[in-house]
Amino acid sequence: MLEIILFAIGVMYTPGPVNILSLNSGAQKQFRAHIPFCGGVASALACWFLLVGYTGSLIVNDRLLPVIAAVGVCFVLYLAYKIMSSRVETGGASQPAAVLTYKDGLLMQLLNPKAMMVVLPVTTVQFPAAGIHGGWIALWSVGLSVLGFGAPLTYAAFGATVFRSLRGNTCLKVMNIIMGMMLIAVAVDMGYSQVYLALAGQ
Repeated sequence: MLEIILFAIGVMYTPGPVNILSLNSGAQKQFRAHIPFCGGVASALACWFLLVGYTGSLIVNDRLLPVIAAVGVCFVLYLAYKIMSSRVETGGASQPAAVLTYKDGLLMQLLNPKAMMVVLPVTTVQFPAAGIHGGWIALWSVGLSVLGFGAPLTYAAFGATVFRSLRGNTCLKVMNIIMGMMLIAVAVDMGYSQVYLALAGQ
């Protein structure tokens, strides 16, 4: 179950549109005003986890799990590569930042492709593999949405305190590399425990 949390952190806490906007809001001294936006992001994630979690648990079975897991491993490795090799563009603190609302966060995350990068692998592969079903899907969905709340809030806090005194994008690039390495570790574990061992036991 630790791999679920590591994967979610690895995707949620890397720079993306939601987190970059949050970073800029923090740099514009709008940390407190940005909290409702983070709540909207978390609400959207909870909706996606619940929706895909319950429908996915109806179609995934023990025979399909190794196949889906193999695709998931490839996807996670691709995601790790994209994160580690991506250029970080923050836009700087010079761009004016409007106050973002709960509705902004909700709509942005509902329409954010990055949300599906965490929801689909977790709900269709990792939930069934960990035996998470029934009411536990709802519990894990809420817990993971709390992580989703913390991601933009962390970026806003970072922008409000540290980022304005730094030059360049070195820190975010290092963070990308660390998050990418976490994703690679998760992919290796998924490949061994959910593909190799499952096929070897058949």
